[in-house]
Amino acid sequence: MFEAIEKFAAKSVTLKEARENVENISLVKEIGIYIVLFLILYFFMVLVVAIAGYCLGNIDNFLISLFSFAVVPVGIYIYATKIEKRSWRSIGFSKGNAISSTLKGALIGFSMFLAVVMIGLALGQFTFSGFDFSQAIYALPFLVAFTIQSFGEEIYTRGWTLTYFSKRHGILTAILAANIIFILPHCFNLGFDLLSIINIFLVGTVFAVMFLRFDNIWICGGAHTAWNFSQGIIFGFSVSGAPTPSLLKFSQAGQNIIAGGIFGPESGLIATGVIVVSLIIMMYYKI
Repeated sequence: MFEAIEKFAAKSVTLKEARENVENISLVKEIGIYIVLFLILYFFMVLVVAIAGYCLGNIDNFLISLFSFAVVPVGIYIYATKIEKRSWRSIGFSKGNAISSTLKGALIGFSMFLAVVMIGLALGQFTFSGFDFSQAIYALPFLVAFTIQSFGEEIYTRGWTLTYFSKRHGILTAILAANIIFILPHCFNLGFDLLSIINIFLVGTVFAVMFLRFDNIWICGGAHTAWNFSQGIIFGFSVSGAPTPSLLKFSQAGQNIIAGGIFGPESGLIATGVIVVSLIIMMYYKI
């Protein structure tokens, strides 16, 4: 497993560009810089949510919070290019394959969650109660919002955190750091538990391997968007503890370790199995 990851990393143009002109700084300063940027981005995201909530009033708070992730790529772009003097390519923004890679990622993300649903139905852990096409009006706003949120998280965790720590540390340490940061925003979500941590860590590893193997951020953003959008808007499950409008009405037959709890299927063993299989395929099989 580790050998496969190291192999992908060795061939990555993204990591190669990220490691150019690396400043030799202490670990304390390195972590300090990271924390300061994190706090600045978090402050502006909270500010966006507060202003939008005040101005728009009755707009869904979850939808507003998703749109607030637009702050992330702007902040990372300014810091990486103007202060670190890095290229946008060193964050994973490859040229010429943005649409194809994003669509490929979307297909992977949708297929992963579809597998979760199919297994859950087969095991009697999920139930289907019909359609509600009146909710279609919410599909486009949430698609845009989940795209912004998912790409924002991927740019921050895989595009910047992973490449930032890989400049002076091994790729496995960089993936670990990115996964920890990926987990943190979910800690305050409804129903967050130990299995949620495990599954988010595992899916973060899938996205990291995807990032390294295909050498771009587009495919990660596409997969992340499709996973969240299909989980909520298409199938009607909670997205990391947050309910959304949905076209199809699926639900967990019970809140347990197999199906998942209040957090949704992401805190269940069915999702664990699908994510592990996806990780193996991502590392060892042609896609």
